[in-house]
Amino acid sequence: MDITLVLESFMLVSGLTKEEAEKWLPLCHWAVASLYGRLRSDADVVTNQKSLCYAAGVAAYYKYMLRMAAQTGSSRFSVGDVTVTENVSDGVQAAKTMYDEAIASVEQLFGDGFAFMGVVT
Repeated sequence: MDITLVLESFMLVSGLTKEEAEKWLPLCHWAVASLYGRLRSDADVVTNQKSLCYAAGVAAYYKYMLRMAAQTGSSRFSVGDVTVTENVSDGVQAAKTMYDEAIASVEQLFGDGFAFMGVVT
């Protein structure tokens, strides 16, 4: 996978500038390694490069949002009678949805091993 394309995908979904996003390049490298670890040995990485790079960028963004949520939680400020509350967990949930959709688009490239993905209630 092309790390430049992964970083561009991360920038696209995060809205960060190139300078801001480059601070998070280790997350992009982690995402690439994570996806490579799941690929079947016969997966056509070249043909599916754009989809894989996007999935890796979104995976990095999801980890980024988890980190932001852990650092900031909810932010709240008041001016007079008006109070504004930003709930970071809403952003994390949106990032998780994007991640699930991106992974679903490349899951045919992954091995057939068992993976516990979550609990449906």
